[in-house]
Amino acid sequence: MLKISYRIKGIPLNEVWFASKMELKKSHIISGLYCYRQAKFNIDIIGLKKEIIYTLLNDLTDDREKIFSRFKPNVRNEIRKFDKIEEFSYRADYDSKELFLEFYRCFAKAKKLPEVEEKSINKYHSNLFYLSGYLDGILTNMQVYLLDKESGIVRLLYSISTLYEEEDKHRGAKIGWINRYLHWHTMLHFKREGFKTFDWGGYTNDPNSPLAGIDKFKASFGGKKVVRYNYYTLPYYALKVIQDRIIS
Repeated sequence: MLKISYRIKGIPLNEVWFASKMELKKSHIISGLYCYRQAKFNIDIIGLKKEIIYTLLNDLTDDREKIFSRFKPNVRNEIRKFDKIEEFSYRADYDSKELFLEFYRCFAKAKKLPEVEEKSINKYHSNLFYLSGYLDGILTNMQVYLLDKESGIVRLLYSISTLYEEEDKHRGAKIGWINRYLHWHTMLHFKREGFKTFDWGGYTNDPNSPLAGIDKFKASFGGKKVVRYNYYTLPYYALKVIQDRIIS
């Protein structure tokens, strides 16, 4: 379980990730700004707004070969092809926030999406892991993961690349290989660190969703589909609705 406390314009907010049980006091449910994200428990409590969500999980306690064998054949092949990309390099660290924000700003502008605000990254403090992939010294891929050391969960938060602007099909294929390899690299890295679960950060479970293509990509790594729950106190949910309307 990972607990995060932060402020927006002086207002204290609280998030609890990957919880196995509800710990909120009645007074907090009534008037507090609390939310549970990807909780494992399923309850109905007056004063809490519940959302049913889905995600995909890879079991990192399995041996390396077994994890890899669950990937779709094309994914395994593209990860193997990655070994032939001599012009590739990567960086893995916990302090590439500024690099990510600038990289995402360019991505969001091209895709006409909202930018990621710095405060939405700062709230996670030191619990983020950044992976940056380069072709010929040029940044082409970035992934950001949320870490819950207590539960042994590494969860994907963001995965973006420059594929949207790539006109060279051969180079574009390499960017796709790098994307798959970086997910595989993250699994192996945190398996060695003793983490138990790789969480793909959501799955719409809807073949008609605009995100169905992303669902298909995530599912190609052989993760198990599971149900999870988000819970919001009503004050927190009201703030979330207002924020969502401003962004959209």
